[in-house]
Amino acid sequence: MDSLRHLVPEILLPTFTWPHRLLGSVDTTSSIPPAPRLAPRIVRRLFGFTHWYLRSFSRHYCAWVGIEHNNQIAQLPFGLVLKWSDGTRLEEIMAMMVARSAGFPVPKVISYGEHPDMPYAPVSILMTRIPGRELGDTYERLNDKERDTVFSELQCILRVMRNWAHPWGGERICSVAGTAIRSVRVPDHSVGPYESESEFNDHLISTASDHGFSSQDLFEEKLACAKRMQSMHHAVVFTHGDLKHHNIMVHDGRISGLIDWESAGWYPDYWEFTTALRFCPRDFWWYSFVWKLEGSKYSAEMESERALIPLTVDSWVW
Repeated sequence: MDSLRHLVPEILLPTFTWPHRLLGSVDTTSSIPPAPRLAPRIVRRLFGFTHWYLRSFSRHYCAWVGIEHNNQIAQLPFGLVLKWSDGTRLEEIMAMMVARSAGFPVPKVISYGEHPDMPYAPVSILMTRIPGRELGDTYERLNDKERDTVFSELQCILRVMRNWAHPWGGERICSVAGTAIRSVRVPDHSVGPYESESEFNDHLISTASDHGFSSQDLFEEKLACAKRMQSMHHAVVFTHGDLKHHNIMVHDGRISGLIDWESAGWYPDYWEFTTALRFCPRDFWWYSFVWKLEGSKYSAEMESERALIPLTVDSWVW
C-alpha cells in the first residue's frame, strides 16, 4: 500500500481520516441531548440498497489498496467505513448521534440503511473513519502523561453520561429509544425493556442451568452467589454497554473515538464496569484501569456477575 501513496490522492487511501473531534468542553448538566428523529422507512430502505453496493465495492477497493476485506466493517475511500454487523440496530445510530451531540468523540453518521430481508443484520451505518489505534494495541506504548490523559478523558465521558436524567424516570432498563436492550451479556442478546431492576434481575437468573457443573453443591453455591444481586439496588444510568479497550480509539495520546454503541442504553450503574471486567484477568492492565475508573465500587456485583456466567452460558446466542 505504501507504493500507492505516490500514485493516488491520500483521500482515496484507507489511512485517510477527516478532522476528528477531540473531547473538549462538554455539557455537564443533567440533561441528555434529545434523541434524533430517524429518517422515514422508505429513505432507510433506499440507503439500504446503496449500502449493499458499497459493501460489494469494498471488496474490490480492499484488493486494490492491498488490505484485508472485513464484511462487517467495510473500508471505503474518502475517509468512510460501512458497519453492517449482526448487532447493528437503529438504536445504535440514535445512541451515536446523542453521544456526538453531547460533545463526545464519536464517528459522524453519514447515512443508515435498513434491510428487512436480513433479520440478523437489519441495519447498516455509513460513518466517518476514526484515526488512531485501539487502546488495547497502544496502551503499553503510551507514556505516563498520555495514559493519564486517556484515563481522564474516558472518566469525563462516563461521568457526564451517568449524570444524565432518565427521560422515562424511575428504573426503566431500556435502549436510548426506550426499546429492548441488546447486549452479549443477556440471554438471546436482546431483552426488555424492563420497568425495574428487580424485573431485570429476575430475567437474568431465570435461565440458570446446572448443566456443566461437576456437582449439585457447586451449582447451588454459584446460584446463591448470583442471587445476591437481587438484594442490591442501583441507580439506572446511561451506559455505553460495551466498554472494552478495543472500542476506545487513541490518536496522539488522546481519545479520538469511542465506538460500537450497539449496547448503549439505561442500565443499573454497575453494568458498565462489571461487563468491562467479566472475562478480564486481574493481572491485565485493563483490570486496573477499569478498577480505578469506578469499578472498585462494585466488587460485590462483580462476584455475582462472575457466578452468573457459568449458570447462564446455555442461554447465550453466539
